[in-house]
Amino acid sequence: MRELLLAPIGHGTAHSLEDAREALRRVVPDALASSLVPLAVVDEASLACVVLNPLSDGDRALAPGTVVRLFLGEVAPEHQLAVLDVDPLLYIASLEEELLAREAGLTRMLDEIGPAYEHAFIDRDRRPRDFVVRPVRLACQNVVVGYAAIAQDSAFDGLSVPAWMTAEVPHVATHEANRAMAALTLCDAFARGGTMEVRFDRPASVNLDGRTIRYAGHPEGRVPAGLRRYGRATGVPLGVDDPASISPAEARELFLAVTPMPRGLRARVGAAVTADGISPERICYALLSQLWRELELELLLATSAHGGSVLAGGGAWTHRSLRQAEADVCRGALMAGMYFRRLNGRDSAGATDDVRVVEDVSAGVTWTVHEDTAAVEYHLSDSTVPPWAAGDSALPVADVSLTVLPRVHVSDRDLAVVRALRTRGTAAALLIPQDAWLPAQADVPVLRCPDRLADLDRAIEDKLLTSRLARG
Repeated sequence: MRELLLAPIGHGTAHSLEDAREALRRVVPDALASSLVPLAVVDEASLACVVLNPLSDGDRALAPGTVVRLFLGEVAPEHQLAVLDVDPLLYIASLEEELLAREAGLTRMLDEIGPAYEHAFIDRDRRPRDFVVRPVRLACQNVVVGYAAIAQDSAFDGLSVPAWMTAEVPHVATHEANRAMAALTLCDAFARGGTMEVRFDRPASVNLDGRTIRYAGHPEGRVPAGLRRYGRATGVPLGVDDPASISPAEARELFLAVTPMPRGLRARVGAAVTADGISPERICYALLSQLWRELELELLLATSAHGGSVLAGGGAWTHRSLRQAEADVCRGALMAGMYFRRLNGRDSAGATDDVRVVEDVSAGVTWTVHEDTAAVEYHLSDSTVPPWAAGDSALPVADVSLTVLPRVHVSDRDLAVVRALRTRGTAAALLIPQDAWLPAQADVPVLRCPDRLADLDRAIEDKLLTSRLARG
């Protein structure tokens, strides 16, 4: 802890409070610097600071006593002063717990569980059963930010975790390692079909070099300190009823917290869970596995009463009318998602400096779903000529937004909606499959998806089948 904590010069810590204050003043204005007290070193590029006075930054409000992460270099504004913990004493105590168990955890993962799994399954090209202890390694840009080991335990019909470690590194957002590792763990718990309870005190064993190595549970003996710290920062307390367990109710709240969602989609998910009884675990799994993309899911939930049925794998094949209704809304959602990726993608293959970047090249396009017209308004980052324009119906350059009505069967009402939007000066068009039929009076711009109806249906059936099989 002396390597991390800050204290005045002469108190035996590796880093002094005076140097940290000087670094803080170089990064933030004096008015803000006076509201922050450096507490500890997070990594070589950031400090943990305690908020002294209430701070607000747009939608964020930081109460006194909150521990935030101050980056000392250039970082996006939304990542600066991200919450590490809600209390400085809890933060320091959790760091101590984490560091005390780290050496034992690393030995367990690198020298025992990892080699045992590699020899028993990877070398022999075998697939492990649910009850086998499986190692997980999380890395970003060749830097490992987390290790875990998980196994399904039939004794309580949940997931057992004998190892869990994460770290904060300069090029990764605050708590992102905890968020991503929790997402992987909860997706596995969902897919195994158990109660979603996650325990950290269950015995486990691995076989290595002819000997059996047994573990009494996680080295910390309870929900890991780093994960509890992340839970406090996101407003999801963990291990409340049982310190060694994430209960099914806590797992549900944590699943929602670790699943990235735009604000509009999160509101619709909340409404769907409350009003329609759709399982939030199934929604989170669909998003994290990218079975359904964010825009596709929002359109499904906003414009159809069949969202829950689609997420569960679709209606029975004997219910023809239900299947047709589901197919239509799925086709529209799939086309809208494809068009968003086409607008938002930015391939740098023709870059003038001959350097092609294939990571984080999105154009920054966002969307709004209009449920009254089942339309999607794409908010563009710059002027563009809309792609996929069909025949003579080329759209003019869209400066601010483009509204699209994804349809398979075009009605007179759809045509009237597009005409009305265009009368008001909005760039608007129909979006239909490649081989879809248009009525003769279709005098509005048309965008044709490259996929035919059969291609869309095949992709939809694959998604529905995966949804039916996802929950073990």
